[in-house]
Amino acid sequence: MQISKLFSIEGKTVIITGCGSGIGLEVAKGFILNGANVIGISRTKPIGNLQFKNFFESDLTNENEISFIVNFLKDKGIMVDVLMNIAGISLSSSENKDEMIRFDKTLNINLKAMYNVINQFRPLLISGSSIINFSSIGGRLGFPDNPSYCASKGGVLSLSKALANDLGSKNIRINCIVPGYFHTKMTAESYFDSEKKRIREKRTILGRWGELDEILGASIFLASNASSYMTGSEITIDGGWSSKGL
Repeated sequence: MQISKLFSIEGKTVIITGCGSGIGLEVAKGFILNGANVIGISRTKPIGNLQFKNFFESDLTNENEISFIVNFLKDKGIMVDVLMNIAGISLSSSENKDEMIRFDKTLNINLKAMYNVINQFRPLLISGSSIINFSSIGGRLGFPDNPSYCASKGGVLSLSKALANDLGSKNIRINCIVPGYFHTKMTAESYFDSEKKRIREKRTILGRWGELDEILGASIFLASNASSYMTGSEITIDGGWSSKGL
């Protein structure tokens, strides 16, 4: 098979959560540019005139709102090739004094909502479809002052492996993308603090933060037929952070 066809996502119906900004928005742009029919779900509308097949401004923690989207697509006869769960939050301890409220909010969006989305959309996933869950190096490594985020992203890694086993018999693949530090709204505090930015750059092998478009290649690979024998696995995109010693 030609490389261009092997990695093609043209004509695929792709659901992307969290496409209102940051990594989710960049991935949505790249998928639309490469011919995918993108259905976006986000709490906020993205800036710009993106040609979504459908866009739903929705709270992912609201099971009724997700059910509405599923039923809408089902009534339209729309089946799904790729489900990308990118939506996520990281709450500041300074803005969320009650640690348990912070913990619950983070896990509800980063982990519980992801599980609900997968369960509800499962009947619309075709045989051979791909689920791509976004975790973080925080799900593997210990970072200070944010146990809820680390716990939620570690849960995403374990959830993905467990569901890969459950859905493999239905020919549905589940893999994870594990990003390091990219400049987004979520990481803005660290990015614009010169000392914090420098520390994070030094922790990588490449000596820099990631650019948002550097997430796109792995996303297309996992969405395409090029990864058809890959499930229960992870692709880490962190500039070498997880591998660096001294």
